[in-house]
Amino acid sequence: MASEETWRSIPLYYAIVEELERRGGNAKDIELYRAIRDKFDVTFSEFLRALMKLEMQGIIYVNVLKENLRNVELIAKS
Repeated sequence: MASEETWRSIPLYYAIVEELERRGGNAKDIELYRAIRDKFDVTFSEFLRALMKLEMQGIIYVNVLKENLRNVELIAKS
């Protein structure tokens, strides 16, 4: 569900990259999502979609550790 705001102050993908940089380039997906959710009104589905776009662009690498646990690694800065 989207909030009443039409635009975010910064793009979601940029916030994800910034948070990964702050965490040293590695984070679990749920920890990363909670940090992003504190700043933005974003659903987990939107978050996963942004991760997929970043991975397709070669900026991050997402490794599935368990069924519902992913490790997100920063490869390159955007």
